[in-house]
Amino acid sequence: MGHHVASCPCWRCHLFRLIGLVSAGRLAEAESRFEPRSVKLSTRLELPQPRKAAETAEALALRRRWLILGVVLVGSFMAVLDVFIVTQGLPSIKTTLGAGVSDLELVVSAYSLVYAVFLITGGRLGDILDRKRIFLFGMTVFTVASALAGYAPSAPFLVGARALQGLGAALMYPQVLSIIQVTFKGSERALALGLFAAISGIGAITGNIVGGLLIQLNLAGLAWRPIFLVNVPVGIFGVLAGFLVLHPSRAERAPKLDLPGVGLISLFLVSLILPLAEGQQLGWPTGMILLLIASLPLLGAFVLYERRRTDAGADPLVDMDLFKHRSFAVGMPLVILYYVGASGLFFTFVLFLQSGLGFSPIDSGLAFAAINTGFITASLLGPRLIPRLGNRLLSFAYALQAAGLIWTMFTVTSSGTGLTLYELAAPLIVFGLGAGFALSPLLGIILSGVPSQDVGAASGVVSTSMQIGNTVGISLFGLLFYHFLSSQLSSTPISYLDSFKLTIPFSIVPSLSSFIIVFFLSQHRARQIIHRLEA
Repeated sequence: MGHHVASCPCWRCHLFRLIGLVSAGRLAEAESRFEPRSVKLSTRLELPQPRKAAETAEALALRRRWLILGVVLVGSFMAVLDVFIVTQGLPSIKTTLGAGVSDLELVVSAYSLVYAVFLITGGRLGDILDRKRIFLFGMTVFTVASALAGYAPSAPFLVGARALQGLGAALMYPQVLSIIQVTFKGSERALALGLFAAISGIGAITGNIVGGLLIQLNLAGLAWRPIFLVNVPVGIFGVLAGFLVLHPSRAERAPKLDLPGVGLISLFLVSLILPLAEGQQLGWPTGMILLLIASLPLLGAFVLYERRRTDAGADPLVDMDLFKHRSFAVGMPLVILYYVGASGLFFTFVLFLQSGLGFSPIDSGLAFAAINTGFITASLLGPRLIPRLGNRLLSFAYALQAAGLIWTMFTVTSSGTGLTLYELAAPLIVFGLGAGFALSPLLGIILSGVPSQDVGAASGVVSTSMQIGNTVGISLFGLLFYHFLSSQLSSTPISYLDSFKLTIPFSIVPSLSSFIIVFFLSQHRARQIIHRLEA
């Protein structure tokens, strides 16, 4: 039996009408309580209106989609943040755990190394088994590893926990884009991808600041440990929320795992990174030299194997046909050079400021805030300049990066051990502007020439290359910095100053190399040479 709420004089219906008025409902004045009408009983069965029911269902589905996005963005933020947050804790880790030079490098690079090796495989496991299941498993592994890192009683234990963190991130992070792709469509998908990129950028640029703040606060006397422990409550919340809101999904055609490819790329990276990290401390024994030499044949074996697997129509770890596209083939070296230079600079810069000049962690983090200011500004302006400048924006970006580094070098040289944040601010902002203008259009330019059906595979290779660049940059620049430092008579502020002044010119090399690559891309002759890749 229907009940006419709009005309009923009872107190329940009157209260309902008042609520309707508060929520912008419009009831006729004649139907108010002060002009009661007779109660009418209806014998007509009133069914829910299909249109209203559909609107309600769509509103609930929309809310569910954005809850899903919120959960997966928590995972992506943690994965990106932990690439950078640990840098500010290195001097404190060295003091409390008695960590050596190679230990400090591995604390940072072990995460990126394992992350890089298993990133593509983690994405495929989600396609094969279930993206929700792999995402939650990866977040669980990441959370447990964060707790172990915060507990770590020794440097080797911490390195192992960081490697386990990298594995969790490699399982968790690639599911984010896949879940966004299957959850959103049209303009909603574009907005979701934009938020994903923004969160990833925020995680990258705030890592040093958050790390410095947590260490400066020295919560409960734990020194550097909160930079890892902060992930534990966030991870627990993410796992519980993900269990409730995520939908199971997998690829219609599940790709096969390329385990031999994973093995070969792992051997290559270990043979390259381990000697760079341990060789100097061990006095460069013959075994380390041979291992470093073996890295090139291992890389060649990996490329040949992936080429053969691609030609056979299998599912290679890296689809070598991607390199037939000019933008991808030339863009990949630019990505690696960018991250080699940036990660190497950040690693040595923190050691110079904190261990050398005695900067507090928060002051050291504020130095990175200057870089972030330039980076954010350029990232916002970059998309508007790309239509006008095209690839020339990249040339301008690398020139700015080099100019900022040269200015920083002259500032460090002229100020000496009396260097202040105010003196560093301007050159670091210039460097940040260059970094933002470079990264903002770079990924778009790389993927612009790749067919839409191959964009997913190309994105996975680009993400892996970023982590490889991070790992190589930290190991290579750490080797240079500590080589110059060990040649000093003592570890004084002057010796750290001299070591950094000798190291920073090497960080200019990636920017200048990238500038030259982009410059030749604009030349007709270079276009013909690179165009052969598509033959």
